[in-house]
Amino acid sequence: MIAPGNGDAGAPALLAVRDLVVEYRVSNGVVRGLDSVSFELGPNERLGIVGESGSGKTTLGLAIAALLSKNARVVSGSIRYNGEELVGAPNKRLRRLRGDEIAVVFQDAKTALDPVRTIGSQIVEAITAHRDISRLEARDLAGSLLREVDLPRPADRLKQYPHELSGGMRQRAMMAMALAGRPKLLIADEPTSALDVTTQANIMELLNRIGEERSMSTILITHDLSVVAGFADKVLVLYAGAAMELGETELIFARAAHPYSRALIAAVPSLEGPRRRRLDFIPGGLPSLEDPLPGCRFAPRCPIAEEQCSKETPPFELNARGTVTACWLANAIEPQASPGNESGKPSDLSASSDVVDRERPGELLRVDAVSKSFQIRRKGDNRRVRLRAVDEVSFHVRRGESFGVVGESGSGKTTLGRMIVGLTTADGGGIELMASEPSRGSGPHHARRRGDVQMVFQDPSDSLDPHFDVERIIAEPLVIVRRGRYRRYRGEVRDALNLVGLSTSVLHRRPDELSGGQRQRVAIARVLTTAPDLVIADEAVASLDMSARGQVLNLLADLQERTGLTMIHISHDLSLVRHICERVAVMHAGRIVELADTASLFKAPKHPYTAGLLSSVPVPDPVVQRSRARVAVRGDPPDTTERQVGCPYRSRCPRAQELCATEDPSLLEHRVGHFWACHFPVPDGAVDLRAGRPASGDEKSSSGYVYT
Repeated sequence: MIAPGNGDAGAPALLAVRDLVVEYRVSNGVVRGLDSVSFELGPNERLGIVGESGSGKTTLGLAIAALLSKNARVVSGSIRYNGEELVGAPNKRLRRLRGDEIAVVFQDAKTALDPVRTIGSQIVEAITAHRDISRLEARDLAGSLLREVDLPRPADRLKQYPHELSGGMRQRAMMAMALAGRPKLLIADEPTSALDVTTQANIMELLNRIGEERSMSTILITHDLSVVAGFADKVLVLYAGAAMELGETELIFARAAHPYSRALIAAVPSLEGPRRRRLDFIPGGLPSLEDPLPGCRFAPRCPIAEEQCSKETPPFELNARGTVTACWLANAIEPQASPGNESGKPSDLSASSDVVDRERPGELLRVDAVSKSFQIRRKGDNRRVRLRAVDEVSFHVRRGESFGVVGESGSGKTTLGRMIVGLTTADGGGIELMASEPSRGSGPHHARRRGDVQMVFQDPSDSLDPHFDVERIIAEPLVIVRRGRYRRYRGEVRDALNLVGLSTSVLHRRPDELSGGQRQRVAIARVLTTAPDLVIADEAVASLDMSARGQVLNLLADLQERTGLTMIHISHDLSLVRHICERVAVMHAGRIVELADTASLFKAPKHPYTAGLLSSVPVPDPVVQRSRARVAVRGDPPDTTERQVGCPYRSRCPRAQELCATEDPSLLEHRVGHFWACHFPVPDGAVDLRAGRPASGDEKSSSGYVYT
């Protein structure tokens, strides 16, 4: 049975998928990527498809768009668009439908766009492929499409190449290309996964507005349930290629009947409720899809599974709560508390405990007025100019502390981390590490022994050598520091694997033979071999689904408890930072604009930029998310190739006054432990940023801020 749609009343389904089975032919057999998946999507309706990595989300989207890879095929089932069967349709007809009727926005716009062609030429090609107009008319239309997706200076963007645009701009260009054929169905596959929080919020607002203006149905494929909460009318939960639950968004979040749906929602960190040192996650991993076990696929990981669950496959049918569920025990499960409520009750799938911020004895790291600039060619006139990536940044990190650094893409977070670890040399200032052993020095700004500071990079696929096996990858730092052959360190490699919860069975696998979570654990094991005092995690979990994020971050928290490790978390996910960090620095345009303990920063942000970042974080509660008063961060970051007069944030700040244009505010300690650089800080209690609700009696400015 299929859950009813929320589209136009009485209208036939725009898209109907019935019992869809997709298989991939691999070297050692056949993998069933989708197994009897069914759902309907009505006109003007929005569907969110969620699940862990490997659950079949992208396969389902590609199957609908007839873009499956050569080793994949639809074995059985039906995909009907506007009553027309797409399975088995001629390629010529499918090519015409793609673009004219069905469009796709891919996850990584950087790889989806042709790097050697301008944005304009690619959009013009998409337009002329689906409309009988001249190239001159197509170029004018391309500019109009860029304006529709809110890309500034569209005439200039048409002449630029993908690498000259930011991540958010590339994603908007991809959307403009997708809209070229006036589609009625848009499939957006993880359109915000690699974007910072403000860009993510702006892209989701754009998807929302375009869908309404064009009366377009949208399928949003994502692992971020917070994004789904504020966007989708219905949610389809996939697990190991099978549909677990389907229903209206409010019902899924408030009364999910499948244990897997409940576990996914519980794994989402929130700005509401108490802070917790340990995050919820789903123990275990997805089953093999080459030879699926009988019964419910989630049974081996399910905390309430009974004997019947592992023997018989449950039917996908309506349950007493109004959702369609594949679970024998759906009607026996008590409704869960919403993850956004104030009860703060932890999931029944993993233990959680409230964070107790501890005083740390002494400093481990001191950064004093550090700066870094890079020589680049200015867009337009091609002149060589200096880009100030980090501008006189100062802070300290206590021994054993978890310290967060947050901000938009391009704010200088990664450059700062690379200077601390020694991969980039600072132009000025000092970086001092008070290590546990006497320092031998490694450069003018780095007084430490080799291996004291290590870094976990964002994408383990890029940071792990694809030609090495796990044993050699983990031993490599020891070979560099102590010399000798990597086989000499087999015992220490096994100890490192044990620390990160991996078995020795992965020792002789290469990175491409591991899951994303396993690769990140290998990356963490590698940095631990030299017993560092400080580890910098640069977006270390950004590429992982929510459950895998919880596992990796809990692993790091456990290692801190056991070894006294000090962590710097560089991230754009503020909801995660709130739970795992004790103090947070907010960076904008290469500077720290606010620094405080986590509780103070999230409860009463003082800099308008911090307030904007926090209110852009989606809340995993449909009712709250759709009623939030967002403090929007609009406009582009300032041009740091030119020395700014006054506050660098003033062009984007609704509180800016004449003083802001002439005097640059210094980062000062206005309260004990709370620093900010702003002439006109946000008043206390002006906005309940976690719930997004204005305080009683507040007034809302035209820019979206709410102040008393």
